Amino acid sequence: MSVVKSCIKICLLTALSSSSFFGYAASTHQLHHLLKISKSRLPNASAEAPVVADERAQQLSSSSWLMGLPSISLSHLGSLDNGNSYEQEVSLNLPLKSPGAYDSDSQIKQLSQAIGNQQQALQNLYLSGLIRQSIWDYRLASVKLAQLERKRTLLDKLHQQQKRLTDVGELPVANLLLLEREQVDIDLQQIQLKQQQAEAVSLFYRLTGQQLPPESIDDEPSAEQRQVSEFDNQLAQHPLWQLQRLQQQQARLLIERQQAGTQAPWTLSLTAKRTADQLDDNQLGLGITVPLGVSSALSQSELASWQQTNQEQLLQSDRTYLQLKTQAEKLAKQQETLGQQQRLLKQGLSLSRTITEELAKVKDQNQVSYEIWLRRYMDALDTESRLALNRVSQQQLHSQQLQALGISL
Repeated sequence: MSVVKSCIKICLLTALSSSSFFGYAASTHQLHHLLKISKSRLPNASAEAPVVADERAQQLSSSSWLMGLPSISLSHLGSLDNGNSYEQEVSLNLPLKSPGAYDSDSQIKQLSQAIGNQQQALQNLYLSGLIRQSIWDYRLASVKLAQLERKRTLLDKLHQQQKRLTDVGELPVANLLLLEREQVDIDLQQIQLKQQQAEAVSLFYRLTGQQLPPESIDDEPSAEQRQVSEFDNQLAQHPLWQLQRLQQQQARLLIERQQAGTQAPWTLSLTAKRTADQLDDNQLGLGITVPLGVSSALSQSELASWQQTNQEQLLQSDRTYLQLKTQAEKLAKQQETLGQQQRLLKQGLSLSRTITEELAKVKDQNQVSYEIWLRRYMDALDTESRLALNRVSQQQLHSQQLQALGISL
C-alpha cells in the first residue's frame, strides 16, 4: 500500500500547485482599432463619410435664404367694352427666410449635427458591446477548457498509475471505474464549451474579419471614469440618454418656431405691369409681405399632438435613465459579490488542499474509502477552477460596467 500512497501524493503535489491561465490582453489602441474595422465592415459604412463629400447630402441640403421654391404669377385682364384695352402683369415671388427663421435654422442644424454624432456614438457602443461579448465569451470558454484539460491530464496520470496497481491486484477494479466515470463527465463538458468557444469566434470574425479574438480585454477606464459608483455623472454622458435629450430639444425648438410664426416666410415680389388703354403704361414694382406674429400660429390640434409626443418622450427618457441606472447598480453589486466570493474561494481552496492531504495519509489505513478521497480530490480541483473563473468574471464584469455606462472601446 505504500506504492498507492506514493502515487496519491505525487498527484496531489501536481494538482494543487498554483497555475495561471492568463494570455495576452488587447490594449486600448488594439480595441479601438477593432472597433474601426467593425464599423468599416458594415453595409452602410459609407454613410459615415463627411457631409461635404456626400453627393446625396448635398442634393438634400436646404437653401440658406429661401423658405421654399420661388413662384411666378402671370395675369392678363382684357376690357369687355373696348377690345384695345388690357392689362398684363408678371410677378416673381421669393419666399425669404425671416430673421427668426434664419436663427432657428442655425440652431436646428447644430442640433441635427449633435444628434448625428450621438447616433454614431450609440452605434460605436453597440459594436463595442458585441466585440466585448465575443472576446469575453471566448475567454471564459478558453479558461474553462484549460481547467478541464488540466483536470483531465491529472486524472489520466492517476488512472495510469492505478491501472498498473489494479492489474497486479493491489487495488480493486471499482477504483479504476470511478476515475473513468469522472473522465467521461469531463469529456461531456468539453463538448459544450468548445461549441461556446466556436460561437464566440464566429461572432468575432463577423465583426472584425479576424480569425481569433484576443485572450482578454485591457479595458481600463480613464481617471474620471474609474468612479463607476458615480452613476448620475456617468449616465448623463450615455449616448442613448444624450440622443433622447437632443431629440427633445429639437422637437421643442420646432414647435416654438411654429408657434411664433417664424416658419411663415417673408415674401418678396418683383412685379412688371403693362397697361394698354388710351395711353400705354409700363410699370415695375417691388413688394414684400411680412406675417404679423400677434398670436400663436398653432392650431389646437397641432398643440395637442405636440403635447402628447413631448409627454411620451419625457416618459421614455425617464424609463431609459432608470433602466441604465438600475443596470449599472446591479453590475456594481455583482462586482462586490465576486470580490467576496474570491476571498471565500481562496479560503475554501486552502481547506480543500489540507483535507485532501490528510485523507491521503490515512487512506491506506482503511480509515476512509477511496470514493470519499477521490471526491475530495475532485472538489479541490473544482475549487481551484472556480477561483480562476471568478477572477476572469471580475474582469468581464468590469467591461460590462463600462458598457452599461455608455463607454465605448
